[in-house]
Amino acid sequence: GIMRYVLPMTVFLKLKDIGQKVLPPYREDFIEVPMTDVQDAAYSRMAGVLVKELKKALALGDHSLLGVVMNVLLAWPDCCARPESVRHPRTKALLYQLPAIFTDADVAPKEAELVRICKAEKARGRRVLAYTVYSGTRDTTARIKALLEAEGLKVAVLRASVDAAKREDWVADQVERGIDVLV
Repeated sequence: GIMRYVLPMTVFLKLKDIGQKVLPPYREDFIEVPMTDVQDAAYSRMAGVLVKELKKALALGDHSLLGVVMNVLLAWPDCCARPESVRHPRTKALLYQLPAIFTDADVAPKEAELVRICKAEKARGRRVLAYTVYSGTRDTTARIKALLEAEGLKVAVLRASVDAAKREDWVADQVERGIDVLV
């Protein structure tokens, strides 16, 4: 069906080919936010142990730790307000365990920067759309919402449970309610 009905009516374009200012201007800015000393030390210890375990596994021809180690090391700086337990995917052996670095009352450096940006945008009369990669197992949305609300911002979280066909209306409802930030 796709070959017969969809592809004959499909055009593939690169965004640069559209031209004529059809799309609004878009810019991304990278803001480097350093970890706290405690956070950095905990990360370094965890990375050292996990990389050592990964090297041992690879030497034995076991590639099952590659994804686990990469995911933990990428995610932990954003999710270190929760305890971390790293287990081998096949043997279930505990490879590393780390308590939460930040409490519910603490604000991590990256979270503080998000709060700063959201408050600055609100002061300019603008709303913020904030993305988080971690909305499943390592859900950070509730924490982000709580931190922003504690700073007086109105926040809504778009969850996967909102049916895709209804998301545009859902977002419009949130904007009508006067939210400052959509996560």
